[in-house]
Amino acid sequence: MQKKSLFIVFLLTISLFSMPQEIELESHTGKKLTNLLGNLEMVVLTENGSDIIGAEVTLIDAWTDLSIVEPFTMSQSREMVSNLSIGPARVIVTHPDYASGGIVANISNDEIPVEAIVTLTLIDSTLNLSGPPLATASLTLLGDLKELDTTLNTTGNSTLLVPYSGEGWITSSSGTNKSLTHWDGEGNLSLQDNGTMHISGLAADTNESGTLRVEHHPSGYWELLEWDGEANGNYPRTSEGEWHIFNIENGLRIGQPLITSDAAEVNISALLNNQSVWPTPEWSGHGYLNMTTAPGIGEAFNVTWEAEYNIPMDFGTSLLHERSRGLTQQVDFMFGNRDGTLNGIELSRFSQFQAEHPWADSEHLFLFDETPLTGEVDRENFAITQNSVIGAGYYSWSESATLSGQATFGSSRMFWFPVRGDAIEAIPITVNLPPNWEVRYSPQIELITGEGRAFTLNRSLSPTVGMWTVTIGPNQAPVASAHLEDRFGLTIPLDSNSTIVSDCADSGVGALNNRWEYRRNGYYHGEGENASHTFKPQDLNFYHGDILNATLVCSDWNGAISKWWGEFYVDGQPPSATLNASEVPIVDFPTLYYNLEEGTEFAVRAGSMITVIAEPSDDSGAVVQVIWRSNKSEGWLHNDYRFEDQFNQGNDVNWMHMAVEDRYLQRELTVYSLEMELIDGAGNSNISRWNVTILDATPPTITAEVMVDGFPIGPLNPALPKSEIDLNLSRSFDDIDAIENIVWSVILDNQSIIENGTWEGVRLLTLPSLDVGVHELRIFARDSAGNTREVLTNPIVEPKIAADVSGVGIDVEGEPVIGEPGIIQVTLQNFGSTDSNLTLCYREQCKESFYSGVATHQGPAIKTFPLEVSEFKSGRITVEVVWHDQVTGDGGNFTMNSEIIPLSQWGEDADTIIGVSVFAIFAYLIIRRRGDGGSSPF
Repeated sequence: MQKKSLFIVFLLTISLFSMPQEIELESHTGKKLTNLLGNLEMVVLTENGSDIIGAEVTLIDAWTDLSIVEPFTMSQSREMVSNLSIGPARVIVTHPDYASGGIVANISNDEIPVEAIVTLTLIDSTLNLSGPPLATASLTLLGDLKELDTTLNTTGNSTLLVPYSGEGWITSSSGTNKSLTHWDGEGNLSLQDNGTMHISGLAADTNESGTLRVEHHPSGYWELLEWDGEANGNYPRTSEGEWHIFNIENGLRIGQPLITSDAAEVNISALLNNQSVWPTPEWSGHGYLNMTTAPGIGEAFNVTWEAEYNIPMDFGTSLLHERSRGLTQQVDFMFGNRDGTLNGIELSRFSQFQAEHPWADSEHLFLFDETPLTGEVDRENFAITQNSVIGAGYYSWSESATLSGQATFGSSRMFWFPVRGDAIEAIPITVNLPPNWEVRYSPQIELITGEGRAFTLNRSLSPTVGMWTVTIGPNQAPVASAHLEDRFGLTIPLDSNSTIVSDCADSGVGALNNRWEYRRNGYYHGEGENASHTFKPQDLNFYHGDILNATLVCSDWNGAISKWWGEFYVDGQPPSATLNASEVPIVDFPTLYYNLEEGTEFAVRAGSMITVIAEPSDDSGAVVQVIWRSNKSEGWLHNDYRFEDQFNQGNDVNWMHMAVEDRYLQRELTVYSLEMELIDGAGNSNISRWNVTILDATPPTITAEVMVDGFPIGPLNPALPKSEIDLNLSRSFDDIDAIENIVWSVILDNQSIIENGTWEGVRLLTLPSLDVGVHELRIFARDSAGNTREVLTNPIVEPKIAADVSGVGIDVEGEPVIGEPGIIQVTLQNFGSTDSNLTLCYREQCKESFYSGVATHQGPAIKTFPLEVSEFKSGRITVEVVWHDQVTGDGGNFTMNSEIIPLSQWGEDADTIIGVSVFAIFAYLIIRRRGDGGSSPF
C-alpha cells in the first residue's frame, strides 16, 4: 500500500508547482493583437474525479515568470478563462481543504481551447506530533504551497491536518534546539530535541569575507551564511540526508561543496580558505534577430530568430517552481530522487518536458510596437554540463524560429526589451535592421553598441528593472555642427593654437565620418579628416584681420551627408578699455575721481567705497571679458566690467589682537595690488596693474579705564568722596602712528585738565578730587593725519559708606491736644550708603524698627516716619532719635525740637465759657435783687 502511495505521489509531483516571488501585472489584453490571445478551460477535481468548488487559480507565464491575470476563485469545478497570452503557463491551484496542485499548460489561439485538469488531494488525515513542550513546528508538504504550522502544548503534544499518505519535512525549534524531520505519511511522529548543528571555521586572512550556501538534501532546506574572517552558524539536527555547503559569489555556487552528515560540530575552515581556486561561472551565447523586410505602417512582417544559450544552473528556469533553488534542485525535485545530483534519467525527463513547452511569443525577449512576435520555435541541443570545477555547472540549448508581427499605424517603429533581472538577459541580442534603416533613438543609447544597420544590447548592464526601448526608422542624414574648443565667439588668435571640433550628431549607433575644408578669405587653403583639427593661423600665412572659412562634411555609414560652415575672424591684437574710477569716503567728504589710464598707482582713504568701471573695446567686435584681481583678500576676483568694494588697512597695522606694547609702534600704510585683464574672443589678453595705497582715515582707538585706588571702578570698587581716582589710557593705540605721536586732550565736567597733551602726560592721569554724583569725562585723541576720536565716560562718585543720620523736621497730623492720642511725622535724612536702624521717642513713648534708607550718588536718603503717641503732653513737642548703622556698627542719638505745642483739653472754648459764665452771674444778681424788694438800684 505504501509503495502504491509513493508511486501516486511521484506522478503528481511531476506536475505540481508552487508559486515563486513574482511581479503582478495587469492583463496584457490591450497590448496584444487579436490572434495572440487564447483560451484555457480550467477543471479542478478530487483524486476520485469529484468536482471541487471554490479553488483559487493563479496563472503565471512560464517564460517571463509574471502573472498572466489576477488570481481568481472558481465558482464551479469547470470554467473558461479567456483572452490569455499564448504560450506555456504554470497553472497553480490552491484550496483551504486540499493540498495544492498544478500543471504547465500550453495556451494557444486554436479554436478548441486547451483543457487544464488539476487534481487535488484532500487534507483528511491527522498527524500526531510529540516533542519538547511549547516547541514550534512547521510542515512543508512536497509539491504544496502551504506550510502547516503548530505549537506543541505544555505536555509536548499537538496535531496537524495532513493529506493521507502525504510527504514532507518538519522544521521545529525549542529554545536553542532545532530539528529537521522527514514525514513519510505516518500518523505519529516524534520531533528531535538534541541541540543544533554548529558550523564554524576560520579564514587564514582575517580581512577576507564571503557568503556560504548551506543546503540539506533531500529536504531542500537551505540558508545563506555571511562570514567575515570567521564563520559561525547554527542549523537543524536531522537523522536523514546530508548537508552540502557551497561558496557563493554573486549569487552563484562556485567550486565543489563540503559534504557532511548530521553532527554537533562541523568545521569548514578548509572551505573558507579554498575559494580562489574556483573560477566564477559565466554566461555565454548570443541571440540574433534578423529583419528581412521593412515593417510598413499597419502591415504584417516576418523576422528570423537564432540564439545559443549557456547559463549557470544556479539561476534555474521559470518553467518549474521555486526557481531560486537553481536548476539542479528544480529538476532533482520534480523529476528525480532529491539526492542533490542529476542523473541521466532526470536530465532526459527535463529535456523532454522543456521541448514540450516552447515559448509561443517573444514577450520574455522583445516586443515590437509593444506587441510580442509569435511563431513556432525550435529548441534543440539541450544539454547540462556538470563541471566539477564550476560546481553547479551550466545548462544550454539553441533556438530558431520564423516570427511574425504587425506594425501599428503610428509614425514610429519601436523595439521593447523587458529587463526583469532574469539570467537570460545576460545573453546579448543583436538586431539586424532592414537595408537603409537605422536606430533613431533610445534612452539607453549609451549601453547599446553597433555599427550601421545593426545594434547589440546586453540587458544585464541595466542598473534597474523596467523596459529598454529602441526606436528605428529609415536612415536619415546626420546633423553637422562644430565649435571652437575653449573659445567663445567667432574669433581666433593669430599666434596661438586653436582647435575646431566636430559636433556631428546622428540618431543611430556607430561612428560618423568627418571631413574638413579650410579657406583664407574664400580661397582654398587645405583639408583634413579627423574629428578635430588644431592649427595656428600665423603658421598658415594668415594675418591679423583675415577670415578663416571652415567647412565640415559629416557622413554616416550609409553615405548620407550634411554640411556645416563657419567663419572666424583672425585677431592678432589685444583689446583695450577706458576707465572711470571714483572714491566715496566714509566721512563727510565729496566724491573723488581718479585717472587710472595715465599712472600705475593711486591712493584712497581707508574704508572708502571704490568703484572702477571699464569700457572695453576690440577691433573684432567680439565681447571682451574683464577680470579684476587684487591681493586685498584671499581669492579676491571680479568677472564684470565694473567692481565696487571697500578698501581698508591690511593686517600689518596696529590692531586689538596684538600685545599692548606692540600696538604702540609706527606702521607703514598698506599698499595693495590691483590688476585688470582684458580677454577678447580670440583669447588675446591685455593686463594693466596698479599699486593702491590706503591712506590713514581711521582715528586712534581710545581705551579708557577709570581706576579707583589702583583698581577698575565698578560695583565692587566704587569711587567715594575721598578715593584716589585715576584715568588709565595705556591700552589705547593708533592703527598707523606710534603712540607718542598722538595728541591728547582731557576735559572733566567742562573743565580742561589736559590740552594738546603728550602720551607720557595722559597714559596714567590722576583726576582731581570729585564730589558725590555723576561726572562727565571727555577724552580726545588726534593722529598725524588729523583723524580725531572722542570718548565720553561718566564716572560716578558714591556717598561714604558709614551711615550719617540727621533730622529734617517734625510735623503733626491735625491739632495736638494734651491727653489725646495722635501721630507725629518725623522726617530724617541719611548721608551714608549703609542702612541704619532707628528708634523714635516722644516723652518716653518710643517706637523701634524704622530704617533710614541709603544715600546714592544722586543724594541722601530722606524718609518720613509716623510716630504714634497715646497722648500728647503739655509743652513743645520734641523727638529723641537713636540710630545704629547695620554695617559698620556706628551709631548715635540726637533730639529734634519743634515749635508745636499741644493745646489743653478746654483751651479751644475758653472765651465762650467765660462769656457764658459772666452772663449767668449777672442774670443771677438781677433776679436776686428783685426778689429782695423789687426796688431798682438805679
